[in-house]
Amino acid sequence: MSDDESYWPNGFSDELLAWAETVSTGDWEPGNLIEMCRRAADEITANAVARPRQAHSEFAGQMAAFEVRLEARWGRGLDLADLVVDQAFEFGKWVNDRLRALATTGLDEQFEALIRLHGKAVMTAREVMVLLRSGYSSGALARWRTLHEVWVVFLLLADGDEELSRRYLAHEDIESFKGQQDYEGTWAALGFEPPDWTVAERDEIRAELKNEFGPAFLKDYGWAAPLFEGSAPRFKHLQERVELDHWRGFYRMASHGTHATPKGTTWNIQSLAPTDVVWAGPSDSGLADPAQCSLIALNGISAGLLEYAIGEFTESEHDGFADQVFALIRHQTILMLMGHAIEELAEVHAQQEAEEAEISDLVESALTILQTGTLMTAEDLAVELDVEQEDLEDALAAAADRGELRQESLYRIEADASANRNSATVE
Repeated sequence: MSDDESYWPNGFSDELLAWAETVSTGDWEPGNLIEMCRRAADEITANAVARPRQAHSEFAGQMAAFEVRLEARWGRGLDLADLVVDQAFEFGKWVNDRLRALATTGLDEQFEALIRLHGKAVMTAREVMVLLRSGYSSGALARWRTLHEVWVVFLLLADGDEELSRRYLAHEDIESFKGQQDYEGTWAALGFEPPDWTVAERDEIRAELKNEFGPAFLKDYGWAAPLFEGSAPRFKHLQERVELDHWRGFYRMASHGTHATPKGTTWNIQSLAPTDVVWAGPSDSGLADPAQCSLIALNGISAGLLEYAIGEFTESEHDGFADQVFALIRHQTILMLMGHAIEELAEVHAQQEAEEAEISDLVESALTILQTGTLMTAEDLAVELDVEQEDLEDALAAAADRGELRQESLYRIEADASANRNSATVE
């Protein structure tokens, strides 16, 4: 029975005890227990649905307190990072406002592709920041993975010609066809409406695209086939083409938070050290890498947009020189703010690592004493190590969480009935 009796619906405990008596006499029905549990769950659910905010209040309060602590440590660095994203948004919006009319008139598909990718980059960077402010650095790193992909594709299109951008935008149809094929096989099982297209119609358009762009166009990244001797590349080939393949290590690391691989269940950037803890919530560790990587990628995409815009301003009938100067100021602001943000985030991360090293040293010193087999109270051990007892207990608990100590067999901190104090012992 749970220690928290308030959790159980009214009368459930008595009903459960009565059912248990039927088990002892052999006169019981499994269905009775199932029905009891169903009624109990129904009552719990009804109460929660009637007052969801109240039902969620305990966790919400814990999360709010956690975010206050995270803000105290990381707030300045995250504020600076937010400013970088804000400036990137303002820059992209300004470029779109200045060039949209010209691009529409000239049917400039390169502009359309680049400005859409820049917008996607800004939105993704904002998602990264939201996750970081709530302590989900693993999820933030996974979103940076998307931002990195946007950076790679942006540079390819910015360096390419109008035809490459036309192929890129047209490739949306290929991705739609794949979704349509999946839907054709699943709509009935999902209880959805049947598709409003026919297989023949889909295949006809697919054949037209194949005839216009070539068979490689039908594959993933097939739009980039002209850059690779007519063959559809893999993403790593795109990275190499734009000389961003040095990010592959980080890209693979970010994949652990994206996919259901074994590594993704045992490793988490939210922990500074290896741990046996199963992460199911936030942490105030590991924020630096996702933030810094995201700012670098966003700056790279904004720099590419700057280069493209300056070229367009030069050829336009606008006051090209004034536009170029304004664009340069915008990007230099992004660059400088990024430098300050990265520096601040790196300092906080270094401070955390120093604190972690201090804890490890304390645990090692404590174990040196405890491994002798001498029974000591936690208070006496803290005196021996010249540290606060609370700090010692926190360090040992953290070490146990990381798997450096086994709580059940190597050490124990428990109430000492005779002295009414905490004691640390080795078994």
